[in-house]
Amino acid sequence: MKKTFISALILTALFTATGCEDKEAKATIAQQTQTIAQLTAENTQLKAEKEKAEKIIPAIFAEKDVIFEKVEKIKYTPSQERWFERDEVEIGISLLGLKTNIDWLDELLWTELVKNEFGENAPKTREQVLTEYKIILNDIRASLEKEPELGFSRNAWMLFVGQKEKLATFAVRYYSYTGGPHGVGGNVYLTVDMTTHKVLTLSDIIDQKKLPEVKELLWRFYTDSGRIKDEDAFTKKTDFDVSKNFYLAHDGIHFIYDEYEIASYAEGEQDLVISWGLLQLENLLMPDFVKQKYYDFGYIAPYTTPVEE
Repeated sequence: MKKTFISALILTALFTATGCEDKEAKATIAQQTQTIAQLTAENTQLKAEKEKAEKIIPAIFAEKDVIFEKVEKIKYTPSQERWFERDEVEIGISLLGLKTNIDWLDELLWTELVKNEFGENAPKTREQVLTEYKIILNDIRASLEKEPELGFSRNAWMLFVGQKEKLATFAVRYYSYTGGPHGVGGNVYLTVDMTTHKVLTLSDIIDQKKLPEVKELLWRFYTDSGRIKDEDAFTKKTDFDVSKNFYLAHDGIHFIYDEYEIASYAEGEQDLVISWGLLQLENLLMPDFVKQKYYDFGYIAPYTTPVEE
């Protein structure tokens, strides 16, 4: 009887302990479930806020970033033969980038700047670029000391042109002088979509199958709607092409041609514009580009009527 009573007490104690443990376990599970639900909700909220923040297009603030800048003077003795009278010439080499308030944009602009300077196989790091420029400087110094020339310049610098909502325009301006009567300069434009983090190419904007039609429009503007006869133009029509150097503005696409490309040095860089309305009218724009509504695509710039033959 006593054993039975003790056994009953033990069983009661075990069940009581088990019951307490079950309650504690259930309470712990309930608390953990609540914590998980709370963390999930917070994570969902943070994700939504992140997506919302990514859709907000930040205003760009840019400042000059001096990557390389060096000026040296070379003096010639009276006995050194040269085609000019000056006894001192200058070597000037510089590369100036931009530092903005947006990390991914800095990386993109850096890539475009060095690619413009060195081509597709451009050095990737700042240290590699500095090494390349030091080599160039040493080579030019040695060359000018051996064969006198009226100086040397190689300069390139990135400019922030402006921003219109999700489009930002930059330009790599360059000037070089390697001898002769004058140097050569110009601009290479970049149009960046701030939502896709990409540089827009002409194939993103113009239907490539319709480039011949774009060429005809540009030729019309180049020859002043026929007022300049084809045979009198600086560039023959067979050599004329659609420039891949362009920028976008409220009035249309500005196609940029370098000095000597379609006009004389004295006339400088040439800018031919096709209005958005005309591009739309001729159905030359890519559908995906039109959907982005970067500009008022209904704008049609006035142009003159072709001259009757």
